[in-house]
Amino acid sequence: MKKIWFIPVITVALLLSNLSYGQTSWTKYSSSLGSFSINFPGAYEESTQMDTSDAGKPFKIHFASYTPNDDVVYMAGWIDMYNIYPADKSLKQILEDSRDGAMESLKATNIKTLNTSLVGEPYIEFTFGSEDMVGKERIYLINKFQYSIITLFAKTKVLPADADKFITSFKHL
Repeated sequence: MKKIWFIPVITVALLLSNLSYGQTSWTKYSSSLGSFSINFPGAYEESTQMDTSDAGKPFKIHFASYTPNDDVVYMAGWIDMYNIYPADKSLKQILEDSRDGAMESLKATNIKTLNTSLVGEPYIEFTFGSEDMVGKERIYLINKFQYSIITLFAKTKVLPADADKFITSFKHL
């Protein structure tokens, strides 16, 4: 008799454990123009913005982002740098300049470079914070395309696990 009750109890327990009580529903985003994919923890939106290089050349920035509320941002941005690629700088310097420019625009402090890889799919990865936010970013430079994968979290001092899951889901196609 105990075995008969054991199977239904296990079945109910397994079903309950798979229900999405606050679990995130991840959505895959792919860009044929940007040649990459990434998984967002919700429904993303796309946008573009024009900017100008230091040399005065215009370029377009493409974004895909998920912002469930005012305190959380997951964003993937990319730029085709073919016409604005700085030929006089090393790959490492371009990645570091990109990090420094991004952090300056956010007025971020507590910047910690976690890793710089100059082989395969080169990137620089770092965390940052300020009095009212924390974040993590990985900037890639692949075939003269720059990809910026960033997370921002306000009103917290600790990065959620979803930050790493988002950032490491980036795949160059």
